[in-house]
Amino acid sequence: MNALTREEFLEDLCPGVRPIIAAVMECECGCEALDFLYKRPRTWLETADIAYHLGQPVGKTAVTLERLHYFLVLNRRDIFGIAFFHLTENQEILQALDQYWTWREVWRSRWQQTQDALKL
Repeated sequence: MNALTREEFLEDLCPGVRPIIAAVMECECGCEALDFLYKRPRTWLETADIAYHLGQPVGKTAVTLERLHYFLVLNRRDIFGIAFFHLTENQEILQALDQYWTWREVWRSRWQQTQDALKL
């Protein structure tokens, strides 16, 4: 998403939600990581497993996961020196993420309608 479109997307969100979603969107594979973990809400996953499923290098994925953890979007648990991540259980952040996912689908729908109209 280019910078102008990103700013327009963020403007559609509630002011309290914008900083969280902006932080997620700044991460190189942050949106993909969130989508992946959203589909597995009760699962704690190791960095390497998440990287594998995202098709990303472990190093890049680790940086993204740590950043999302810093912004409290993910929980982190270290077991025997291995970091495991899980989508937050913080209701305020989950509501912000729900708004993000809803608006993203609205934007995708609008984009599809625009593409369809241009084909006519």
